[in-house]
Formats: sequence, structure tokens, C-alpha cells
Amino acid sequence: MNIEIVAEQDPEEKVFVSTPFPESWWGRLLYGLFVVVMPILAFWATDLFKPEWQSGEFSDYLILLLFPEASLLFILLLAYSIICYCLLLIDVPRYSQMYIVRFGIYAAILLALQYSILSALFLFSDLPSWNNLYLIILWLLPVFTPKIYRWLVNKWGGKAVNTALLILVAAGLLINAFVLLVVLTVAAPFWSLWMALQAAIWLYKTHEFKLTVPRSLGLAAWIAGYVAAWRFDILKMYELYAALPPQPPPDCYIATAAAQGHSQFVGSWLACRATGETTRVNQQLQILKCAELALMAVQPRFHKAFRRVYDVIGKSLAQRMQNPFLADLAYILLKPWDWLARLILRMIVPEIESISNKIYTN
Repeated sequence: MNIEIVAEQDPEEKVFVSTPFPESWWGRLLYGLFVVVMPILAFWATDLFKPEWQSGEFSDYLILLLFPEASLLFILLLAYSIICYCLLLIDVPRYSQMYIVRFGIYAAILLALQYSILSALFLFSDLPSWNNLYLIILWLLPVFTPKIYRWLVNKWGGKAVNTALLILVAAGLLINAFVLLVVLTVAAPFWSLWMALQAAIWLYKTHEFKLTVPRSLGLAAWIAGYVAAWRFDILKMYELYAALPPQPPPDCYIATAAAQGHSQFVGSWLACRATGETTRVNQQLQILKCAELALMAVQPRFHKAFRRVYDVIGKSLAQRMQNPFLADLAYILLKPWDWLARLILRMIVPEIESISNKIYTN
């Protein structure tokens, strides 16, 4: 959003200069927090989507490219651009005169575009297709939001609109802060691209862009660093992928963990998988797996979205159920879902008991 700020060029004359940065201190603080905090959250969130095994899926390679371990050199380039943007937020007239700061904003466009493309490819390949429209609308919010904001300000006044926005954000945090955080994390690369693009266009129009010998050397050094970062990222991605197990692990995380409780209580026994490995299973695990397979056949899109969420939450919970007593507790908590799955499956497939007995066994 273009907001008027004052640049003092003459002691007796004040010239209003339109910039892509907020005039108010709290607006600039929000911009600064966004460009500093959101990249950190975005890199942290990649661990939630780490592939479990070498499935060969295109999305697995994409998410490993985005891992902090692989993006180490890119993080250094990002830090330089973030510092430059924050300096402009602190004092536009002063720091916009420095070419090293302006170049950091120009470089931010390429970096934000790179992560926007990688994130889009991952989300489009990993999420149900019906979510694509919502993602596009979310990414384009910075394009039409300023126009809506200006229209609302003209209609009801800036104070009323800003108060309503603060109430809306506070309500969102109270209702579901996690969902709001996820939305911001998904949108971070695209919104950062829009912010960097607006700042770069303004800098290019208002300041001379001339390549001198020192500037050319700096540009060459940055390009060399960018190429090195890509090489490191790709090699590290292959290294991370090679470290994954070649076979998929048991995917009923919580139910599998529950079957590891006291065998007399959870009714478990040792079964031999098709791979030759032995594992402890029970009827609850077999029934819940049958229910998942039925859901996959009836509602594949919903199952994929559900599976993605469960893979993140279920794995984390299962890792904390190493104690047999905790596994017994998980078995009890899963009982209502076990009964519900049996009831529905028996209505559809009367012989579900005999079919489920073949799950996880040769």
C-alpha cells in the first residue's frame, strides 16, 4: 500500500514522497516482523512434511530442497535482503541512497520468486486439486487488499477500519491461532515477493541504477554465491533423500503404537509382514486400517488431506508412546473409533472380520 511520508530535503520546505512502506511506526513494525519471523516459520514448517521413505514422489524432492539443512547458503542470502528491507523500514530517505541496500531489495525479488515457485509446486502436487483456487486467492490478497482498504477508509474512516482489522485479527487468534499461523506460513513466500517487488520498483524509479566497477564486482560475487547455494542445495537434497529408509514404515502410527501395549490387555500378537519383518498387531489395528482403505476408495481427495494431517500429528504422538502403559491408554482412547469403524464396515461388508484378519499378515 502506498502511504505518504515526509522527506526533508529543505529546512523550509517539506516534500511528500510516496513510498511502498507504511507511514505509522506500528505499520512498519508489522512489516518488519513479517519479513523476519515468517521465513523462520516457513523453514521450520518444512520438517512437518518430511517424507517417511524413498517413495520417488516429486513432492519429496521439492520439500527436501526447502529444508533448512539444504538451504543453508540461501538463508545467508535471505538474511542480507531481510536486513536491507528492515533498514529501509527504519529510515527510507537515508538508506535508500545506499546502493548496497537497494541491491539487497533487488536480490530479494529473485529469492522470493524462487521460494514461491518451489512452494507452489509442492502444494499443487501434494494437496487436493480443489484447494488450488483457495491457495491462489490467498497468494493474491496483497494485490487487491490495498484497493479494498482504501475504499473502506474513504467510506468509514481510517480509525474505524484499523480498529475493525485489529478486532478481526484478535478474534482469529482467539478462535484458532494455529490455523492463522498456517495460513500466514503458506502465504509468506508470495507476500514477501509482492513486498520486495513494490519496494524494488519504487527504488528503481526514484534512484539511479548505474553499474560501476565496484557495483559490477559486487553483483558478480552475489551471482557466484547464488550459484554455489543452488549446488549445495541440490547435493544436500540428494543426501537427505538417500538417508531415508527405502521401505515405508507402518503408517497407522497411533494404532500401531497402541498395539505395543500389554498383549493380554490390547489383545496383540506377533505377525509376519510380507517383507519378512515381524510386528505386533491386534484386531483394533486391523479394523482401523480397513476403515482407512475404505475411506481411500470412497473419498480419495478427503483421504489424502486427512492422511497428510494425520501423518504429521500421528507420528509425533506415536513417538511418545514408548511406555506400555501409555500404549494401553492409547488403546482405550481408540476404542470408540474402533467400535464405530466396525459398525459402519459391517453394514457395508458383512464379512469384514475375516477380511481384516489378513491385514498386516502373510
